[in-house]
Amino acid sequence: MFSVGLDLATTTGIAIGDSRINHPSQIKSLSMRFRKPHEDFEMAGYNIERWLEQAFIGPLPLYQTPDIIIAEAMLPLAGQKSDDAGKVALSLHQGLYNFCYAYGIRLERVAASTVRKYFIGQGKAQPGQDIKLLVAQHCQRLGYTEYVLPKAKRDQTDAIACWSFGVAKFARVTPGGVLMMGAL
Repeated sequence: MFSVGLDLATTTGIAIGDSRINHPSQIKSLSMRFRKPHEDFEMAGYNIERWLEQAFIGPLPLYQTPDIIIAEAMLPLAGQKSDDAGKVALSLHQGLYNFCYAYGIRLERVAASTVRKYFIGQGKAQPGQDIKLLVAQHCQRLGYTEYVLPKAKRDQTDAIACWSFGVAKFARVTPGGVLMMGAL
């Protein structure tokens, strides 16, 4: 099952891979901003929709068409960092929905706490903990990244966690080649 994991935010994390791949290092992860600070918030939705079309559907797609896209569910508007962040999140989710609807791609939205509970064993941070750092460290331990990604790139590790959760839940397979602590 070819899957895409997304952490939709001002900086969007993207994880792309096939659940049948036998090694986590084959999962492609990146982060992108779909809106420049001076642009209207609607541009985020438009840009993500165009990027998804070019990456997966276009005349020369970079990747095969996904069977499923697993996206981290949007925080309620009251929980957003700012009014602008809430508008961008709405726009990104609408652009993603438009893309999936237009091309018949399955879209699953999952709560961040559910993904983290699956991936690192706890849904929310304890006092004094950086939950994104814990996810980044776990990605490095499992072999998804070569090193713990810096703070600016941690949306990628959230996307990897979404991808891994989606593969386990919807493809019903453990991501291939994942080894804990050097086990064989």
